[in-house]
Amino acid sequence: MKHFALGWACNLNDLFVRFPYEKCKNLIKTYKTKQLRRQKIKRVFRTGAEVILNDIIENNNTFQLPSLGYYGGEIHFEPVTGSEFKELRAKGKFSGIDFLETLFTGY
Repeated sequence: MKHFALGWACNLNDLFVRFPYEKCKNLIKTYKTKQLRRQKIKRVFRTGAEVILNDIIENNNTFQLPSLGYYGGEIHFEPVTGSEFKELRAKGKFSGIDFLETLFTGY
């Protein structure tokens, strides 16, 4: 079994530390304050990320990340089922997953 997970995580605020909010003033005119505009931009991004991740999981798709340089990226999940799921769960993986709800499947 290949392991491509890098063990890196961040929250939504970390992703938007250097985001140029000033360029979005004209896009979101209904929100008067800077704080409300920032919240709306983050909410749009989060909703889009949820839609992409749900599509990847439900339809077994691969999402190609846009890139301007040589290196590209993609997001892809492979389901783990059957005896492999049972072995990994016995070793502590997928401990936070309700296996009955997911039908003995992990990602």
